[in-house]
Order: sequence, then structure tokens, then C-alpha cells
Amino acid sequence: MTATPPSSSPNRETAPNLNLDRRFHTLIEQSLTTLEALLNDSSLAPSERAKIALDILTLAQTTQNLPELSSLSHMSRSLATIGTLAQETVPASSSQELDAVVCLDDFLSPEENRQALDIALNQRQDLVPSSTTSKADNYRQSSILYATHFPQFYHRLKHQILVVLPQVWTPLQHSPFPVTQVEMQLTVHGDGCYYKVHNDSGSPETVTRELTYVYYVHREPAQFSGGELRLYETNASDGRLRDRNHFKTITPRNNRLVFFNSRCQHEVMPVRCSSNKFEDSRFTFNGWLRR
Repeated sequence: MTATPPSSSPNRETAPNLNLDRRFHTLIEQSLTTLEALLNDSSLAPSERAKIALDILTLAQTTQNLPELSSLSHMSRSLATIGTLAQETVPASSSQELDAVVCLDDFLSPEENRQALDIALNQRQDLVPSSTTSKADNYRQSSILYATHFPQFYHRLKHQILVVLPQVWTPLQHSPFPVTQVEMQLTVHGDGCYYKVHNDSGSPETVTRELTYVYYVHREPAQFSGGELRLYETNASDGRLRDRNHFKTITPRNNRLVFFNSRCQHEVMPVRCSSNKFEDSRFTFNGWLRR
């Protein structure tokens, strides 16, 4: 009796499963590539392609325990928050407004956010008193640290700002322009600190500033109150404040990035910090994009 040789055909249950598994992993790899490309390509609008990629990753997370997916959680949050408008205290009019604002929450990774706080806490000795271009007394109270003291973080934050910049033109009602310089400084507001109503481009030295940005950093939970950013209705033709009773309020929130027009009249409300400890202050990495 001759033995029947084993079949060389694939197992009907195993082969399809292996094929599906390979295709599934291919989709995940393609999604990862798409997300990475979107976050690093400033010329692309992320909404549609990102949605497809994130849908695939959501499916993957519910069915597979893949270590490569863990690194995508912050990337997904960043895409989800691009272009989110801040809450306003008054409705915006249909005409062009200089007080338009964009807020991006969870802007940096937790590690980068912690690095920003460490810079603020560890270089207190290098801070200098702030001033204004008009040299006015009792108009501003805070301390600053120039970007020359944190060159690596400067380049990292600058890169991330330029990556998301194409997404803020429309909500800011601002025409795109070639950025020739990204200015940056660390500003510290402790108990009683403030900055009265002003704009950021009202002098010959600052006239080329087009956009202002503010990146908030502080200990969590926050040990201070106040320090809100107020953006006032500003006349686009002459830069004058229209009505002091009409403004938008932006609350300081750790790891939040804010953009607004440098011509907009704005102020930093007084900070209250009962502990009077430096480490409990309101910190910002803020600056200007010049044309």
C-alpha cells in the first residue's frame, strides 16, 4: 500500500490569515509614513489624509498590540488640534479683525514641554528686567531670557512653529508672507507682573513683525492665577484700539501655543502667585515672525 504524500497546497485557514496579517501591517506602515510626512511637510493641509491614516491606526490599536503604535499618540493629538480656534469672549464680526487668534493645545511632546520648563527653572540667574521700545515707566513688569541661552530649544520650537504656520493663515485672516526671522525669548511673570495695552509692531524697530506667538509653560497644576492674554478690537487702518470693553481672553495653559496679529492691541493681565516662588511663575516662550 502506497502512502499518500503530504499535500503541498497551503492550509485553507492559515494562508488567508497570513495574507491578511501582512496586508494589515502594510497599511499600518503606510499610515505611519503618511503621518510623519504630514507633520514635516509645511505645504500640505493635513485634514483629509490624516483622517484616513488615523482611522487605520485606531483600528490597529483595537486589534493589535504593536509597540510601534505607542509613538503615534502625541502625533495624532497634534494633528487633531491644528487650527483649533480659541474661545472668544465676544463674537467676531464679518469684517477683517486684527484680534483673530489661533490656539494649539498639546503643541509639543511631554518630553519637549518638560525641557521648556527646565530651561525656565534652571537659568534664573541669566534673566534680565523687561522693557518697552518707548521706555515707559510702570507699563510692564516681567523678566526675560534671550534665546542665546537656549539655542537647541530655540531651533526645535522654531521648526514646529513653521511646520504649523500654513494652517493658521486662514483663521488669522492673514496673507502668507516669507518669514525672514523668528524672534524668541523666555518671559517670566511672577506675582504682580503685567504688561499694559500695547501692540508688537508700533515702532520703526518692530514694524516688520507680522505675527506674534506665545507658548505657555508652567507647573501643573498651575500655582498662579490671572495672567490672561487680552486681545482688543483693533482698527486695521491705523492700529488704534476700538473699544476697551470688547476683547477676547486667552487663558494660560501649559503646552498651549497661541498665534495672533502683531498689530493687534493686547495686554497681559496681572498675575497673582500667593507662594511668591519663582518656580510657580507664569512662563512663556514668546516672539514674533518677521516678514
